[in-house]
Amino acid sequence: IYLQPRVSLFDYSIIGAEAVVRWQRPDGTVMIPDTFIPLYERNGRIIDLDFFVFEKVVKFLAENKKKGRKLIPISVNASILHARNCDTVEHYMEILNRYGVNPALLEIELTETALLESHQFEFVKQVLDGFRRIGIAVALDDFGFAYSSLSLLKALEVDTLKLDRTFFLNESKRSRNIVCNVIQLAHSLHMNVVAEGIENMEQVHALREMDCDLIQGYVYSRPISADEFEAWREQYEK
Repeated sequence: IYLQPRVSLFDYSIIGAEAVVRWQRPDGTVMIPDTFIPLYERNGRIIDLDFFVFEKVVKFLAENKKKGRKLIPISVNASILHARNCDTVEHYMEILNRYGVNPALLEIELTETALLESHQFEFVKQVLDGFRRIGIAVALDDFGFAYSSLSLLKALEVDTLKLDRTFFLNESKRSRNIVCNVIQLAHSLHMNVVAEGIENMEQVHALREMDCDLIQGYVYSRPISADEFEAWREQYEK
């Protein structure tokens, strides 16, 4: 499990992180998700991988609690295939109860493209509502990438909107105006906004002017191992 920090644009403090998974081969080579997630999706094991990542994150939070460290919310990705399993929410809750971790410290992310391509939208909505009912926040990832983004905002209750990194590639005045208006729209719907894929301080300052809530990207840190993350956070907060 690797973690990438999220930085608040209010006071530049670390107030969250996203968990991503890496596959380490016997020879030490580390593979990124794009190289193996499609395999898991094809063979149906993606749900097992989701539960594995979630449990690793919950265990990490439980260990930090025992060590007296400051706990921050961690966001975890989930596959659309969970919509086929009516016991999904209960399984997540069982993991939380096993380690004694507060659900408010977790957030589940689903990509808007997966939602739009799903033929089980109502089931997906029920699962997301179930997460929110037990206190786990829900995030809509890659927002703005697909063509029907606004229809999802109408149909789904989500806590966080993650702006797709394509907004911040080859930026222009027009693209920044779009981002500014999306942020305002999200806030009017009581959502927090995370800008991901941010790579320089100019973007950070511009997003702060737009009242964006959180920044995630290489401008602060690439995804790093859990141990590296704690050392990085300690150094950052000095």
